[in-house]
Amino acid sequence: MTGTDPAPPHAFALRLTDDLALRLRERHHAPALQALLTRERAHLAGSLTWAAELEADTAARMIDAGLAQFRRGDGWQADLCWRGEVVGGMGLHYLDGPGGSTEVGFWLRQAFEGRGLVTRAVAALQRHFFEARGLGRVAIGVVPGNGRSEAVARRLGYRPEAVLRRAHAGPDGVTDLAFHGLLASEWRSAGGAGAAPGTSPLPRFALRVDDEIELGLFEREDAAALHPLIVANQPRLLPWMPWAAAPTPEATQGFVAGRALAAIVEGDGFEAGVYWRGRLVGAVGVHGVRHRAPRGEIGYWLAAEAEGHGVIARAVRAVTDKAFADWGFERVEIRADPLNRRSRAVPERLGFVLEGVLRLEERGLDGFADRAVYAVLREEWPTAASG
Repeated sequence: MTGTDPAPPHAFALRLTDDLALRLRERHHAPALQALLTRERAHLAGSLTWAAELEADTAARMIDAGLAQFRRGDGWQADLCWRGEVVGGMGLHYLDGPGGSTEVGFWLRQAFEGRGLVTRAVAALQRHFFEARGLGRVAIGVVPGNGRSEAVARRLGYRPEAVLRRAHAGPDGVTDLAFHGLLASEWRSAGGAGAAPGTSPLPRFALRVDDEIELGLFEREDAAALHPLIVANQPRLLPWMPWAAAPTPEATQGFVAGRALAAIVEGDGFEAGVYWRGRLVGAVGVHGVRHRAPRGEIGYWLAAEAEGHGVIARAVRAVTDKAFADWGFERVEIRADPLNRRSRAVPERLGFVLEGVLRLEERGLDGFADRAVYAVLREEWPTAASG
C-alpha cells in the first residue's frame, strides 16, 4: 500500500478524502471509545446529553445501537479519523432509501477544532448520499446557539428550514431544535458532481488490503451484484460449496441479511466482498468464532477472472492480521476439502500448519466429506506471514 491510510489499521472504514475516514465502530472498540469520551467529557457536555450523563457503559451502548442501525440499513455510527487518529464521531440518525433523507450528527475532540475537519467530512459524504444512494436531502439538526455546528451547515450551503420548539432533550433541559437542509438539486447547482443518482459506487465500510484490494462489508444493496457473480461462477464453486447448488436472488439476499449483517453486529466474525481493482470478484469472511478459546475460521471464494493474481492470499493475510490484532484471537483456521488444491494452496502459501484431516467432518453435496485443517497460532503468525 502506498501513501498513508486515513483510517487506523485493520479498520472497516469509509474513506472520504486522502486524510479523512469514518471507521465503523465494532464491539472491541468500546474500551478505547469510553476512555476518549471520558477525556472529552467537559468539552462535550455542554451540547451533548450523552456526554453530560456519561456512564461506564455509554460507549458500549453507543456501539451496539450503531451496529443495530447498520444491520437494519437505516444508519450507522462511526469514528471520525484524520491521518489514522480518532478525532471525533459521526453518525446518521436515520437513513431513507432513494429520494428520501438522512440526518448527520457529529462531534469533534477539542484539540482538533478549527481545522475544518467536520466540514470536509460532511462535504465528502454528500457525494455518497446524493450520487450513490440517490437521496433527495441531507439534514443537520442544531440546538440554537451551537455556533460550531451552525457554521458547518452555513459553510456547506444548508438552508434553515424549521425550528422545532421544545423538541430536544439537551444537557440543560428541553430545548428547541433547528433543522438545516440541503437538497440534491441545490448541491448540484452549487457545483456538486453531476452523476445521476444511483450511478456512483455505493459507499462501503471496507478493510483496505493494498492499492488493489479492499474487503467491503456486505450491505443489503450488495445482493444485487453478488447474486450474478455467484451464478456466473457456479460450476467452479459447486464441487466444494454446497450453498452454490441452487443460487437464487432470495437466497443471496437471505445470506446478506441473515448472516453477513448479523455477524458483524453479534461479534460472530464478518462477511465481506473482495473488491479487486474496483470490481467485486469474490467473498471472504470469518465464521465459527469461539470467544472462550479465541479463534475463528476463514472462508473464501474467488471468481475465475481474478485468479492467478494472489488476490485471495492477500485478502486472507489481511483478515488474519485483523483477527490477531483487533479481536485477540489465539488461533486462526482454514478448512478445505482435501481435493480442493486451489483452496489449500492459500494457507500453505501463508505458512499455516496442516494439522490433519477430519474425516466426514462437514456436509457436502453427496453426504458428509473430509476436511483438511490448517491453522496458525498468534505466536507463529509474524514468522509465517513474512514468507
